[in-house]
Amino acid sequence: MNIYLYGCGGHAKVILDILHHQGKFVKAFIDDHPPATFSNIHGIPIIHSQTALSEITPATSSWIVAIGNNRIRATIVEKLTQQGHSFTTAIHPSAQIGVGVKIGEGTVVMANAVINIDTTLGNHVIVNTGSTIDHDCIIGDYSHIAPGSNLCGQVKLGAGVLLGVGTHVCPCVEIGNHTTCGAGSVVIRYLPDNCLAYGCPAKIIKASLP
Repeated sequence: MNIYLYGCGGHAKVILDILHHQGKFVKAFIDDHPPATFSNIHGIPIIHSQTALSEITPATSSWIVAIGNNRIRATIVEKLTQQGHSFTTAIHPSAQIGVGVKIGEGTVVMANAVINIDTTLGNHVIVNTGSTIDHDCIIGDYSHIAPGSNLCGQVKLGAGVLLGVGTHVCPCVEIGNHTTCGAGSVVIRYLPDNCLAYGCPAKIIKASLP
């Protein structure tokens, strides 16, 4: 099965490195706007998406959408799914994965992350470098937990949540769909859907994100 990464930025490079540590080979990077100044990353070609999607056979390919932006990642996943493509995961060998943890398709777990017992990660989630998720958490599809963030036990994130670098979430707190928490925030209580919050403690700054 050939593995393709959709995207060719820094996030895609980190996923390439994770797959390398797993002993998996990436066939190509696929991008809507390939860079003009280089045509490969560590010897792996970058191919325009229009060309690639007309040539790559779903039966022999598996994908990770290597885009950090949650909404863009979801849009590309939908496009690939409609064309019959499937998805794989990337889990760095240094990550600590507890008993009973469930990890959805297309999800990426980066170096030194910790995911404790009976936590569920949805599809196409990013658990970034050095972040920790404690027991019995539920992380919604397309969420992104940025580097150095810490979630206590029984936290629930909706779909498309972004936790900025170094965010801390207290036990049993729920954060609604498509909400963004700014870097360094400490979330001590419920946050609703589609809001921007930051601070210590985190306060809602904008109540309705587009």
